[in-house]
Amino acid sequence: MKFFEKKITVTQDHLDFNNHVNNLVYMQWALDISREHWLSEITEEINEKYFWMVRTHHVEYKKQAFLGDEVTVKTYVKGYRGPFSDRVVKIYKDEELLVEVKSNWCLIERESQKLKRVPEEIQKLFRG
Repeated sequence: MKFFEKKITVTQDHLDFNNHVNNLVYMQWALDISREHWLSEITEEINEKYFWMVRTHHVEYKKQAFLGDEVTVKTYVKGYRGPFSDRVVKIYKDEELLVEVKSNWCLIERESQKLKRVPEEIQKLFRG
C-alpha cells in the first residue's frame, strides 16, 4: 500500500459549539486528502479521462482534537473490485488515532459518465 499524508493545525474555523473539531471538518479532511492523493499519483491524461464518486463512508470517531492541535491525516487505497475502490483515511494526534474513515468509491469515465473498471495502470500507481 502506498500511503499519503499531510499535517493540519486545528484553527478556530475547524471547531464546533463544543470547541473541538467539527465532525464535518473531519469528513472534509478525508475528502480533501483522498483527492490530493489521487492528483499526486496520476497523469493529466488519466485525470481528463476519469473521476471518482463516493458510494459509502463509514466513520468512527474515537477521540477529539482541539484548537492548536497538530493532526496528521493519512490515507491509502486498500483494494479494488471492478469499478470500485476501498480507501482508508486515518486522522491522528501524537500517534493516537482520532478518526477512521473507510470509504468505497466508484470510478467514472468522464466521456460516457458510466462506471469503469479500474484499469491496471491506475491500480499500479496506488499499490506502492
